[in-house]
Amino acid sequence: MRVRNDDDDLRDAPPAVIGAVAVGVAPLPFLAIYALLFIVHGWIHPVAPPDITTTRGGELVAGLIALALFVLGSLSVLWLVNGRRRWLFVLGQAATLGTGIDFLIDRTSGAPGIPILLSITSLVALVLAFTPQAAQHMRRPVHLSQIRRRVPGQADSGQRA
Repeated sequence: MRVRNDDDDLRDAPPAVIGAVAVGVAPLPFLAIYALLFIVHGWIHPVAPPDITTTRGGELVAGLIALALFVLGSLSVLWLVNGRRRWLFVLGQAATLGTGIDFLIDRTSGAPGIPILLSITSLVALVLAFTPQAAQHMRRPVHLSQIRRRVPGQADSGQRA
């Protein structure tokens, strides 16, 4: 039985890219949890008073924004690993770094543990995303032979049936 190869992963990522992704995914679990929490509080089970806004609708909007950021963050990681684009990953990490620093400066935002963790991971991810290995990975051309997909019944010699 032949297995159809539909993987979009066309290249092996260098260690710097793998490292950037490993530390760059740190905000994603928080975004997923916040999205779920605020969507539930804004739509299904309202709380009084609302957690971060003044209205029930505000909680729902905050949850939808967190969900959108989670999806964009996940997409940025896939693009970086596959060598397609780096800009979305860099923007996401810079935004995470800025938000972490803002939360560290603002003492009323809570304990500094999570902002410190996210600031460190986003800074390391940014440094690794701009290493020469990562730059070379982003510039490496994709050959047509890597894109061609196997079709069931196709000859192994590369000839089309």
